[in-house]
Amino acid sequence: MGVVLGWGYVLLPLACWAALARTRAAGVVVAAVLAALAVIPVGLEYGWFHSRATAESQSGYPLAAGLVVLLGTLAERRRCGPRPTRGSGQPAAGATIVIAAHSLVGLVIGLLYQLAVHEPFSPERSELSLPAGLAVQQDSGPDRSCGLHACRRDLVVVSTEGLPGAEAARRLRDRLAADGWTPGPGGSLVHRHGWLLDKRITQLLLTEQPAAVTVRLTGPDRFP
Repeated sequence: MGVVLGWGYVLLPLACWAALARTRAAGVVVAAVLAALAVIPVGLEYGWFHSRATAESQSGYPLAAGLVVLLGTLAERRRCGPRPTRGSGQPAAGATIVIAAHSLVGLVIGLLYQLAVHEPFSPERSELSLPAGLAVQQDSGPDRSCGLHACRRDLVVVSTEGLPGAEAARRLRDRLAADGWTPGPGGSLVHRHGWLLDKRITQLLLTEQPAAVTVRLTGPDRFP
């Protein structure tokens, strides 16, 4: 069901434009622009590319698609005149209502992101990118019983090449720095999830062991 809803969310503007288009030239141009826009959320979902503006893409896609459909409709109206009220009027009116509602979804998604930044969250395993030669030996998994202000995830990272914990920690710090983690309070490293809408910040603390590195990921509801 989730896959169906996801594809419906992406393809709905194209379906609405198919009901609204009146000329071949405008129909093809607007459809091409909508298809190009649709590549962004699909690519982010399937990992074709990565971006810190994922939240902006998810909430901005229906708004951008709605604007493209509006501009296409206005261009056709200027060229062909007002739309006939009979015949194709009802499908066009229905498509207009649907694309407007679809655009409102983007505003709702943006609001949900703003609410989410004030709740503790469980960090994802994928946030910890490991260099070659290191592997996760233990993972506490998602925190299902978060504390009052934060969720925790504890991992034990070991070297598959027999390196001591100090060297494994050095390699891991170098990789984290290359991935955009920056120094935080108390000797921690921090990583912001998004750009404007998704303001969640994951905090990471490394502890060296003789033959391993303990990694604590924290997802707080607020950050000093």
